[in-house]
Amino acid sequence: MAVPRTPDIVDADVAAEIFAEFAADSELALRFPADGCYARTHLMVQRLLDRGLVAWKVWAFAASAKDLLWANTFDHPDGRVQWSYHVAPLLLVRMADQRLQELVFDPVLLDRPVGIEEWVTALHDTPTLVRMAAGEAPLPACGGSGYWPGPDPIEGPELHARETLEEYRRSNP
Repeated sequence: MAVPRTPDIVDADVAAEIFAEFAADSELALRFPADGCYARTHLMVQRLLDRGLVAWKVWAFAASAKDLLWANTFDHPDGRVQWSYHVAPLLLVRMADQRLQELVFDPVLLDRPVGIEEWVTALHDTPTLVRMAAGEAPLPACGGSGYWPGPDPIEGPELHARETLEEYRRSNP
């Protein structure tokens, strides 16, 4: 098995541009925060790969079925969403002071790329974190390519991601 590449390094201004592109992309169904993080992340990682950038995925798993991850949001009738897991792309970013920082790109929760600690704070829990190269399962015993924590959908991750997010766009325009 090939050793996965580490995430690519981008400058802070490039990271901000990438985030702005994701945040403006209606295809990502950002106004449907209740579900679909796996599909959004899949498409965002594919777009980064199309730019020649290797991204990782950072997964946050809830502590238990009774202690879910959650976030306040205006884009849900309850004003809040909960998840047993959440996932977003991760890149290494060269900050203005030249230090490297892992930044998470999650336009559903935040308005800019943020460090993992700030991302976890937005999830309102102390989750188990797993960083995986794209194409690797976050829970190896469950199989799959890392599209979500389990075997891949029958129609394949790409088609499933697009169809899922299209459905979510229609339900919350």
